[in-house]
Amino acid sequence: MEELNIVGYANVLDETMLPSIVPPIFCLRSDSSRNFLPPYLFNAGYLCNPTEVPESEIHALRDSGEITIFSEPFRAQVGFELFIDRQFQHHYELRETARDHLTAIARGSILEAEDALSRGDYDEADRLAGIAISADDRKLEPLVIKAAVSRVQREPGGERLMATLAEYAVSEELFSQMVDKMMERCGSVATPG
Repeated sequence: MEELNIVGYANVLDETMLPSIVPPIFCLRSDSSRNFLPPYLFNAGYLCNPTEVPESEIHALRDSGEITIFSEPFRAQVGFELFIDRQFQHHYELRETARDHLTAIARGSILEAEDALSRGDYDEADRLAGIAISADDRKLEPLVIKAAVSRVQREPGGERLMATLAEYAVSEELFSQMVDKMMERCGSVATPG
């Protein structure tokens, strides 16, 4: 890793995908024409099994909107994570620090989404829940909020999809009960009918 720079990331994001952890694109510090794309693995400070592409292909991928290139490269570091915030700014931090920042963003977005749901601002509640999911996809609350919005807007497919996404942690029945409680907590504005 100490021989690599980060020149960009292997994705192009829009605001509905933010914040987001992204896979870096690396190049050799000693030869910036040698670029490395995912998929790859990290092991004991080494980048393993990347796809090497010439600089010309990096430019072609950028021009076709498949990757994002930074204006200036920066040093790769072991144990760091690259993420893009809600303002499209990149952050390269220790993995634990990045996770803490993203978890804080998720928590704040969940509280704002619950407030929007209680006010009957369903589009805003749905948008904020999406931000929370992007920031920390391990949290159930944003899925519950999105399901509540779907229920209120009489879109059962949306609620079923959220229940399916939550299957890793709870049964469909328990998820439905969580949606009921969210709607009760957010008051009568969120009650269908």
